[in-house]
Amino acid sequence: MKPMLSAENVVKVFGVPNSPHAITALSDVSIDVFSGETVGLVGESGSGKTTISRIMMGIETATKGVVLRDGRRVETKADWKELRRNIQYVFQDPYTALCPTMRVGAALAEPLIVHKKCPRSECSDRVAEMLKKVGLHPDVMRRLPIHLSGGQRQRVSLARALMLEPNVLICDEIVSGLDVSIQAQVLQLLINLQSELGISIVFISHDLRVVRYMCDRVYVMYNGEVIEAGETSNVFNTPSHQYTKSLLAAIPGVVRNSSVDIG
Repeated sequence: MKPMLSAENVVKVFGVPNSPHAITALSDVSIDVFSGETVGLVGESGSGKTTISRIMMGIETATKGVVLRDGRRVETKADWKELRRNIQYVFQDPYTALCPTMRVGAALAEPLIVHKKCPRSECSDRVAEMLKKVGLHPDVMRRLPIHLSGGQRQRVSLARALMLEPNVLICDEIVSGLDVSIQAQVLQLLINLQSELGISIVFISHDLRVVRYMCDRVYVMYNGEVIEAGETSNVFNTPSHQYTKSLLAAIPGVVRNSSVDIG
């Protein structure tokens, strides 16, 4: 079975390559995402997790390497435009991801209007339906982001990402700024939405307990490279790389427990 989304042998250099000030953010990174699965990207800050995810969506351009969708290279502007309709990004900070002067209803309707998914007259109903899907009352569409809690803002961000009915969600540290109880609610919501909609998820996190709970497979990144990858249970229970062992050793019980309570 072909992956629905892949990055192959990606290199990313910031600055002029081979110059003294060039920074190599990624070195020969390959990642596959299959239909309906949740793939975890873990590693310390600066390991390249966010950079590779931004390249897979086309926010950043690879210095070398390719992105493939259903086994086909994504190359032309038309290819990237189509890819971006089908892959949506949910950012770590929902407040800065949302326009502070735009009411929730307008923010959720905007992608429908830009991509001509439905007439303007029908947008309000579509927005109300999506707000219900993420556990919010339709009245929220009249509010500004500042009038919402952190958990509500992240639900709005999820709703906006889902408006175009994407195949893949890239979730970048989406619960790291939330209280533990709210984290559990948002993660369960994500699981329910995946089950209902059949979407694939790229889940970026530094919290290994959450990754163990959420992900089918995991890629461990260090210094711009993938140093270990496999099924989550295998990587967590029998890690082969010393860096992975060090990460897991920092969280008591995460390797030994087959069921981790995130709440």
